[in-house]
Amino acid sequence: MDAENRELLTVEQAANYLQLSQSSIRSYIRQGKLKAFRVAGKRKVLIHRQDLLKLLEPAREEDPARAAAE
Repeated sequence: MDAENRELLTVEQAANYLQLSQSSIRSYIRQGKLKAFRVAGKRKVLIHRQDLLKLLEPAREEDPARAAAE
């Protein structure tokens, strides 16, 4: 199953999904910008795909006048 169909992603899968490095994903987790979960008794960290998508923001603000006209 590919990352787009999974609800929980490993750090490696999350990095590939957003085309970032694994260290960037770990940094977001440390900074509290990305919520992650550790499997009890294991080192594996899992991230909800929806939480990962919350990191994304528009590259530029949309013009409100233009949006209203459409």
